[in-house]
Amino acid sequence: MTERELRLLLDVGAVKRVQIHYAVMSTGYMVVVDGRTLETGKRETREFKTLDTAARFLFKNGVADFAVKLRTA
Repeated sequence: MTERELRLLLDVGAVKRVQIHYAVMSTGYMVVVDGRTLETGKRETREFKTLDTAARFLFKNGVADFAVKLRTA
């Protein structure tokens, strides 16, 4: 899911769950919306260096309620 697709889903109220996951392999964070990861225009997983950056991105796009998942096990 790209940022554009995320905005469209948010506009129609179709998003149920937003999470920020710690990406162990890339030592950063990724955003997961309803089980789908946020991607770049080239369909690669969009990574954020810090939790603050990911949270700021979500807040800027109108998401104020999200969960943070630091462990996937």
